[in-house]
Amino acid sequence: MDGKRTVLRWFWLILLALAVIPSCTLAPSAAPRGAAVQRGDALFMEAEALYRRQDYQQAWQRYEAYLQSDPKGRYAQRARLRKAEILGLMGDWSGSLAQYEALLSEDLDRDAALQARYGIGRAYFKLDQHQQASRVLEGLLAANPPASLRFSGNALLTEIYLKQGRVQQAFAHLRLADPDLSAGDQEWFNYLKTRLVEQATAEELEQLVSLYRDSPLTAPLLLRLAQLAQEQGRNKESRKWLQLLKERFPQSQEARYAEKHLAPRRAAIGCLLPLSGDVSVIGLRIRQGMELAAQGAPVELVFKDCPGDRDICVQGLRGLADNPNLLTFVGPLSSAEAESAAQSAQNLGIPLIALSQKPGLTQAGDKIFQISLMAKPQVQRLVGYTSNSGVNRYASFAPNSGYGHTFSKLFQEEISLRGAILAAQEVYPPGTRDFTLALSPLLAKFQPGTEGSPSFEALFIPDDAPTVAAILRQLADHPLRQVKVLGTNLMRPTVDQKKLAQDLEGVIFTDAFFADDPNPAVQSYVAAFRRRYGGPPDYLSTQGYVAVRLIIKVLESEPSLSRADFSRKLQSLAAVPELPWFLGFSPDRQADLALYLLTIKNGQVQQAAAAPAIQSPR
Repeated sequence: MDGKRTVLRWFWLILLALAVIPSCTLAPSAAPRGAAVQRGDALFMEAEALYRRQDYQQAWQRYEAYLQSDPKGRYAQRARLRKAEILGLMGDWSGSLAQYEALLSEDLDRDAALQARYGIGRAYFKLDQHQQASRVLEGLLAANPPASLRFSGNALLTEIYLKQGRVQQAFAHLRLADPDLSAGDQEWFNYLKTRLVEQATAEELEQLVSLYRDSPLTAPLLLRLAQLAQEQGRNKESRKWLQLLKERFPQSQEARYAEKHLAPRRAAIGCLLPLSGDVSVIGLRIRQGMELAAQGAPVELVFKDCPGDRDICVQGLRGLADNPNLLTFVGPLSSAEAESAAQSAQNLGIPLIALSQKPGLTQAGDKIFQISLMAKPQVQRLVGYTSNSGVNRYASFAPNSGYGHTFSKLFQEEISLRGAILAAQEVYPPGTRDFTLALSPLLAKFQPGTEGSPSFEALFIPDDAPTVAAILRQLADHPLRQVKVLGTNLMRPTVDQKKLAQDLEGVIFTDAFFADDPNPAVQSYVAAFRRRYGGPPDYLSTQGYVAVRLIIKVLESEPSLSRADFSRKLQSLAAVPELPWFLGFSPDRQADLALYLLTIKNGQVQQAAAAPAIQSPR
C-alpha cells in the first residue's frame, strides 16, 4: 500500500508540474513584447521632439527606427506622414510627393488621408506645379477637413494665387482662412496678409474694398490705400480712405496705427479778431466765415480777442506762437493792431494774413500777406468803368477824414493816369447831416460850361450809405442828382436799410462780394452759409472764409509744410475755382480780388456790370 501511495503521489506531482510548466514558459516571453512597445513609443516621442526643434535629419531617423520597431504601432500612420513631410522640408519635394501618394494607396484612416492630400498639394506647390496644387487643395477643402487643415489649405491657396498675381482670389481664400486662425498659424497668416496688401495695386485694393465692405481684412486694405495716396502727395484722397477706415473699423489695430502714424498734423491757425467791444459784431461775422471754411478740414482755429488794443493783440499773438502746430496767423482788423501784429509776426518768423485795409502792411517783411478790400482797386474799378462809358470829367465830395483823404488822393491819381479831368474836389466835416453849406462850393462848380453841358459827369462820394443818402436827399431836385454817383463798398445799404436804398437809387459802387452772383461756386458757398447760420453771408464773412480756405488749399498738397515753405506756397497760389473772388497774390503779397460793380435799382442791389473784375495794379 505504501508503494502504491508513493507511486500515486509522484503521479500527481508530475501532473501538477506539467500544468504549471506552460504558464512559467509564457510569462518570460510576454514581458519583452511590452518593453518593445514602450521603446517604440519612446522613439516616436523623441522623433516628435526633434521635429519640433526642426532637427529634421535626426527626427527622420527616429521615425524610421520607430517604424522598424513597431511597423503596425498606433503612431505608424503619423510617423509615415512625418517622414514624407520631412523629405520635403529637407529639399526633396519629389520624394515627399511620392511618399504621400504611396500613403494614399494604403488603408489610412480619414484624418491621415486628409493630411496626405494636403501634403500632396503642398509638394506640388513647392515643385511650382501650381495648377495641380490648386486642384488637390480645392478637393481637400471640399471634403470638409478639420479646422487646422481648412486653415492650411486656404492659406496655401492664398500663397499660390499671390504667386500667380491673382490678388482677388488670394484675398477670398485668406478670408476663408481667417475663421480658422485659432487652429492655424498666426505668423503665416500675418505674412500672407502683408504680402497681399503690398502686392495689390491701388486699383485692386479699391475693388476689394468695394466688394468686401465689412470684412475685418478690409481694414488693412484701407490703411494701404491711405498710405499709397499719402506717399504720392494725394492728401485729400488719403484723408478719404482714413475716414472710411475709422468709420468702418474704429476698433481695429489698423485704425489705431493710422491715428498714430498717418493722421495728418492738424495745423493751428491763430485767428486775431475783435470778439468783444464795440466792433465785436464784425469779428463775429468774420469768425463765422472762418469756421465754415474749416469745417471738416485738418486744421484747428485758435481765436484770440483783439478788441482794439495793440498791446493786448500782440500779447495774444505771442502766446499763440508757443503752439508748435501753429502755421500762420489771420487778422487783425484795426490799422494800429495790424501794424504791430505784422511786425511781431515777421520777427517771430510766422506768416500772417492781415485782414486790415491799412496800406503798406506787407512791407513789414516776406511773411506778411494781406487779404482785404483795398482802396486803390476800388478806385481803379470805378474810374475804369465810367471812363469806358464815356465819362471824362469828374468831381469828388469826401469827408475831411483819413478815409476821405485816402480815397480822394487815389481818385485824383487814377483820373490823371487816364487823361480825364477832375473838375471839382470838395470836402465836408465827418458826421455832417445837413449838407446845405458843404454842398454850396460843389454846386457852384457844377454850372454849365460854354457849350451848355455840366462841368462834370460823375460825382465820387467815398462815405457810408446813410451819409451818401443824406447828401442825395438834399440834391433830389437839383440837376446834380442826375450825374453818375460813385462810391466805395461803404455805400452799400444793409438788407434792413430799405429807405436808404430808395434814396440811393442809381448809385454805382464796388464790393468784393455779391450774394446774388449766379456763379455756381458763389451760390454753393451762399447755400452752405445759410444752412449753417440761417442767413446770407456778407463781405466780412467771405473775407474770413477766403483766408482760411486758401490756407487749407495750400495744405491739401503738403499737409506738413514748414512755416517758411507755407509762405512760398501761399504766394504762388493762382486763381482758385471754388474761390472766384480771389485772383492771386501780387508780388508784394497783397491779394488781388475780383471786385463787383454794383448799383441800386428799384431799391434792390444789382450788378451794374456783367461779371466781377479787377484791374492789374500799376
